[in-house]
Amino acid sequence: MFLGLLAGCVRYESRPLQPVALERDFRARSLTDAGLRAFVVQNFTNPPMAWPPAEFDLKSLTLAALYFHPDLNAARAHIATMEAAEITAGARPNPSITLLPTWVGNTFPGETPWMFGASFDVPIETAGKRRKRIEQARLAAFSARAAYGEAAWMVRSRLRAALVEYFCAQRSLELFKSEAQVELGLTNLLSQRLQAGETSQFELTVAETEALNATIALRAAESRVADGRLAVTAALGAPGSALSGISPAWRGFDAPPEDASIDSMQTAGLVNRLDVQRSLADYAVADAGLRLEIAKQYPDVHLEPGYEFDQGEHKFSIGPSIAIPLFDRNQGPIAEAKARRDEAAAAFLSVQADAIQTVEKAATDYHYALAEWSEADRATDALQGRIEKATEAQVQLGATDRLTLFYTQLQRYAAMQARLASLRKVQDAIGALEDAIQHPLFDSVDWQSVTRKGTP
Repeated sequence: MFLGLLAGCVRYESRPLQPVALERDFRARSLTDAGLRAFVVQNFTNPPMAWPPAEFDLKSLTLAALYFHPDLNAARAHIATMEAAEITAGARPNPSITLLPTWVGNTFPGETPWMFGASFDVPIETAGKRRKRIEQARLAAFSARAAYGEAAWMVRSRLRAALVEYFCAQRSLELFKSEAQVELGLTNLLSQRLQAGETSQFELTVAETEALNATIALRAAESRVADGRLAVTAALGAPGSALSGISPAWRGFDAPPEDASIDSMQTAGLVNRLDVQRSLADYAVADAGLRLEIAKQYPDVHLEPGYEFDQGEHKFSIGPSIAIPLFDRNQGPIAEAKARRDEAAAAFLSVQADAIQTVEKAATDYHYALAEWSEADRATDALQGRIEKATEAQVQLGATDRLTLFYTQLQRYAAMQARLASLRKVQDAIGALEDAIQHPLFDSVDWQSVTRKGTP
């Protein structure tokens, strides 16, 4: 029987890490990966009709990040550890047996010097300790799932921020290209006028300096675009080649949504914030730990039946034993558990207060960023719709020259850069507001479902 019990034991399996193979697998990651397709279909409601989708927007790229990013692998592994701890918590203490062969040196003639005996120990837990351990482990596993949700949101947040940087860098690059062409045209025009004696060398030198600055800014913008693509792939948890041949899309990027209500955002933040849920779970774990420590002040019972064969006589004993809580009634661990619960309660109040303040500030910042964007948008439209058109008409009528048109175009591009900077503030403010409530605001993603179904 003993050998049979040993046969049921788990055997160790070696799983050494292979850095070279892991690097090869990482570099082979692609948005067309079959495993990614299966992950999306199996884990999320209303997945794209086909994978890869027609365009990779924030939603589809978020699904890819949830599949690839190593932070989520670590979070899933932590959940598995906590779920395994539930098995540990539910384990019942094993009985034990003690064999007591005894040799007697002063036996009478004809008597065997050997006596044989055995004693058993059957522990019985009292005060519901096992049930309380299981409950504490279950709550700890829930806290780990909430922590997974937080990790998933951080992945999504970094991805969104990287996409904002990438799209702003792209639009800035387009503006710098146009501005560099205008600066070049202005420099050529002033060079011709200098040869004709219609301008000064100083004015040409200023224009050439501005053209050089525009070229430098253009090269810097090209670098920002390249860095932005790498930042997007890093946020995905994939190599730079993952976006090869793919241009991320963002419908409505240049049209930020209307202002949001502070009150509704605050309510949503308190309901949806995963750190609030995790903090509540941590408090429940601490409370369950206190209940367990209180239960431990009641001693367990040990049934200790025994048998002894002594000189032909069969001797049986039934010896239940129980610890006498005379000197220690678990006061120390109970006091520690109470302190941990108080600490968890204080932590929750801190997280909750921070959530309220963060949501209020984010909503306020978004309100003012949107107002700044609207003003910059109107100013740019005014320059493009009135000044430049009027200047072009004057050029056609001969009332002014192309030099004025060049300067007007440069003013327009400067206004467009200012509008783009305001748009960046709006998008950053939206990201901050979403981070404050840890939930997407302006798309159809059921984030609670995503974080729940993304766990193993």
